[in-house]
Amino acid sequence: MIPKKFDFLWQYVDYWAEVDPTKTAIRFENLIYSWGDFRELTDNLAGYFLKSGVNKGDIIATMLPSSAAYLLSLVAADKIGAIICALDIKYKSADLKKFLSHLKPSVLIALSQQDNYNIGEAILAVEKDLGLEDGIHHLMVGESDFGVSFDSCLVADATRKDELLKVRQDQDRGDGMLVVFTGGTTGVPKAALLSKTNVTGMAYVETEFLGRFLKPDKNDNRIKTIVSLPPSHVGGTVELMGSGIVGGMEMIIHDTWSPTRVMETIQEEKVRWMGGVPTMYAIMLITPELDQYDLSSLELAVLSGEKTDIELLDLVQSKICPNLIIGYGSTEAGSEVTFTEPGDDFNLIADGYVGKPLPGVTIRIVNEDGKTLPAGESGEVQTFGDLTISHYFRMPEEDKAGFTEDGYCKTGDLGYLTSEGGLYIKGRIKHIIRVGSYTVMPSEVEEVLSQDASVGMVAVIGVPDKILGEVVWAVVNPVPGSEVDTKALMDVCNEQLAKFKVPKNIIVKNDLPLTRIGKVHRVELQNAVIKEIEGGLYD
Repeated sequence: MIPKKFDFLWQYVDYWAEVDPTKTAIRFENLIYSWGDFRELTDNLAGYFLKSGVNKGDIIATMLPSSAAYLLSLVAADKIGAIICALDIKYKSADLKKFLSHLKPSVLIALSQQDNYNIGEAILAVEKDLGLEDGIHHLMVGESDFGVSFDSCLVADATRKDELLKVRQDQDRGDGMLVVFTGGTTGVPKAALLSKTNVTGMAYVETEFLGRFLKPDKNDNRIKTIVSLPPSHVGGTVELMGSGIVGGMEMIIHDTWSPTRVMETIQEEKVRWMGGVPTMYAIMLITPELDQYDLSSLELAVLSGEKTDIELLDLVQSKICPNLIIGYGSTEAGSEVTFTEPGDDFNLIADGYVGKPLPGVTIRIVNEDGKTLPAGESGEVQTFGDLTISHYFRMPEEDKAGFTEDGYCKTGDLGYLTSEGGLYIKGRIKHIIRVGSYTVMPSEVEEVLSQDASVGMVAVIGVPDKILGEVVWAVVNPVPGSEVDTKALMDVCNEQLAKFKVPKNIIVKNDLPLTRIGKVHRVELQNAVIKEIEGGLYD
């Protein structure tokens, strides 16, 4: 059962808390929160934000995995009109300097440490380097020598109730809600600003669409869902968490994605649907224990974020779930702007078919001159509607590159529409590298490698990978008379970059193919390297 359409995500929390306050909303590790708890804790945390001086439009940054703490922070920020930005927990110094200097957050909520990575220490070092250490209020999850304990901020403060009520009333559907750093269409990572309508509308439309293919439960129309994508990805925050809130689902949160953990949860909890990128399904299929799990409760599997081949589709259908849906979207265009339906021809999907536009989405195909093309002709895919963002956060120069004058998002993808309105995706215009569910811009890695005095030119490319779709490779051209130490370069990358951005291999070439204007010809270089790999040169 989906309630009426609300303007704000937090309204769904309050709605389900009224419908049945004792029904479970969140399960994470040893924490179990009902919908009543969810409403109360987010009210309390919102009150703490107000007490800390957070105003409407201020940035609350997080460095958290998928967790109860992040979900509470998301909704609490929404209640006071603050804008939340989830930074990936894998980010290290190079990323943090870039993102924190742009965000200048009022509050930073972070896990103090993960594995051997002291996140709190890394944050402090970067903030000191940027001169931001005195301007950010820190809330820490886990033991920490600085900041305020996150748990202590979940306690009620009766003096803030009237103030919270006032700020909740001072909100508009077009207000900013979420910043997601994305590869965008033109180069460096961009701060996509999703409005309350973008987030809440997407969650509502997706929940309604998926509900068409899930059988009604005799005892309870609400269902269980696994939340395991990182919150820094729209799939994690907008789709899995957002749809879970809109649909009043029981959200079982995993802080990291593991194939065996997901399958175990499906078996034990009788989970009826799951969503993820094709890479996740590919990993599940090669997991030796796959056949040991009973996945028969699954009625629907959603795959999105990467192109799928027919072999993968057949295997997912036969070994994981009989009903498959393919989605297409992006951070800017809309987390999903099209969906296929169960029963659609796998041959068409493997050829690039991604379904028809969702309600409220307009898609057009244009040529290089911006002229709209008729059905069947390929060009750039552009989107418009409530699910599509209108601009970036504090990046007016990128707005001109990413959006048309009449408000359409330039996706950077090549495709065409059929006469029936179906969309086919045939490739990408720009050289974005998609490592699993993550987006990597070549310039991000090139910037780090170029710091070494022995490196003259550097080009980062994507190389096909059976599991991840693509992986990062770097090709460096040495300064004349210098010798490149690839191991040292790899060490620098491991130190400064998130793991998914670190090159799988760094190779040295004395000559790089150039375009007529003297830039590295990436397509030619990429084709040459792939051919060398296939020939066994780098085994």
